[in-house]
Amino acid sequence: MALPAPPRRRALLWAVSCVGAVVLLWLASRKVPLWPDVLHLPRPGLFALAAALHVAYSLMRAVRLRWALPPGVPVSRDLLVGSGLVSFLVILLLPLRLGELSRPLILARAGVAGLGLPEAIAAIASERLLDGLLVVGMLFLGLGLSTAFSPEFAALVGSVERFGLASGVVFAGLMLGLGLLAFTPPRHHERLGGLVRPVLGARLGDFVFHLAAALRPIFTSARGLLLLAASLVYWAITLLQLWLVLQACGLDLGAGEAAVIVAVVGLSIQLPGGPAQVGSFQFGAALALQLFVGPADLVGPGASFGALMYLLGLLGAVVLALPGLVLLGRDRRRRPAEPAAGGPSEPGPIA
Repeated sequence: MALPAPPRRRALLWAVSCVGAVVLLWLASRKVPLWPDVLHLPRPGLFALAAALHVAYSLMRAVRLRWALPPGVPVSRDLLVGSGLVSFLVILLLPLRLGELSRPLILARAGVAGLGLPEAIAAIASERLLDGLLVVGMLFLGLGLSTAFSPEFAALVGSVERFGLASGVVFAGLMLGLGLLAFTPPRHHERLGGLVRPVLGARLGDFVFHLAAALRPIFTSARGLLLLAASLVYWAITLLQLWLVLQACGLDLGAGEAAVIVAVVGLSIQLPGGPAQVGSFQFGAALALQLFVGPADLVGPGASFGALMYLLGLLGAVVLALPGLVLLGRDRRRRPAEPAAGGPSEPGPIA
């Protein structure tokens, strides 16, 4: 079991997070009010539809990990979905995205044969880096398809493109590193171990090679393509949900503009904002809206969109974490009654 962080380090993390949140909130509020004086929601039915779509969004986000996990590992549907729904809330609440470790820890501690911490981290890392590349692709595709431009567009689009390119280089470099690990033949691990272990230490060096073995099926089989397909469906649902909220708030923007907003917000929440993505979300939403929405509409419809989209994600994660806990509890209760090694997992293996 991982030891808790020392109090001084924990306090430093929270302090950095809160300072980052204040700075980003200040930057966002210079152009878009953080909360509208009067909620602008001329089409509430579309917002209700977007809220209902949050269930499909969350389930798809949870289930797609099945294709990043090692083939044949008997992960029950309860554990797969429950770990996702609970970890999404933890990711939101902890500062500096430290909650990303929550799902690998939940999966590794479930005691499933063949699923340890390296396998869980390999799956999550592959999923996150793929998301990063898809978001960058969505940014540039959306910019190419956009037809509505604000007076601020010309001044801002260069900075947005540079931010996207820099993020893409980082994500591509990290994905390349994972790919090299995955394609390294096992027979070379012992030779490389003589170079890696003196630098990283024996324990971390062994972990790296265990991680390489866990990554291999994702990069060398059809599972990687299935993960890509599931991720495309997930991001399509995300795009549709955000477009519905835009329309509900009276912002008549198309799919291209919605894709840019999804991408800019998705990249901005990687910044060191506060707990619950306070600051980083608002900064990304304000920056993206300025590309397509004029100053007059930023105050009413724009501020309403930012507030409602933020609350939808936060409250949706809180509500869906409750059934997630129920699913994890049911999986834990079933596990002792299951056959010992090699037996099928109820309600069936996810492979």
